[in-house]
Parts: sequence; C-alpha cells; structure tokens
Amino acid sequence: MAVLAGLGAGGALFAAGRGDARGVSFSRDVQPIFDAKCAVCHPASFEYLDLRPGRSYAELVRVASVLRPAYELVLPGRPELSFLLTHVPDPSREELLTGAEEALIGRWIAEGARDN
Repeated sequence: MAVLAGLGAGGALFAAGRGDARGVSFSRDVQPIFDAKCAVCHPASFEYLDLRPGRSYAELVRVASVLRPAYELVLPGRPELSFLLTHVPDPSREELLTGAEEALIGRWIAEGARDN
C-alpha cells in the first residue's frame, strides 16, 4: 500500500469513497479490497499477516506490526498512526491500491475500524 499523504487528525481526507450514511463497513467495503488485491499474497508470501475473509479483522485491529512492533497495524480512530497505511510498501507494489481504496480504508480506520 502506498503511504497516505496529507492525513489530517480530523480525517477530512476520507470524505470521498464508498461507504454510506452508516459509514464504512469492514465486510461490505474493506474486505472486498483485501480479497481483490491483497489476499493472494497474504498469507501465501507474507505469512505474518492473513488478509483472507474471516481472518483479516483479527489480524489487523490493535495488532502490533511484525515489521515495526511499536506500531499497531490498525489503530482505531487514528489512520495517521496505523502502520497499514503509513508504512513504505515494497516498491513493486507501490500502486497496488488506488487512491480511492486507500482513502476508504483510512476512512474506515478514522470511523473506529468497526467489525461490521
């Protein structure tokens, strides 16, 4: 995932993207991104993080990063401190996610990273 530039503490960047009046749903909006773009390699090539359905939420939210244990992968309410969005990706995967997909994941985190 590419680094999200311009993250504001207020989460204003996340106004665009899917989601609805109820907010961003993990199962409806976020997991499909992981299914389409991430689950092929996680856990096959990257065993430390399983992003397949039924496993991904527990592997992400409030879990320390294997690469940077001082950081949580997803810190609910704080996308700017969530390693999932702030780490520098493998250069070959830098553009794996679109800006809209990154923003949607960031919005989900900003809204509290609910398992819904």
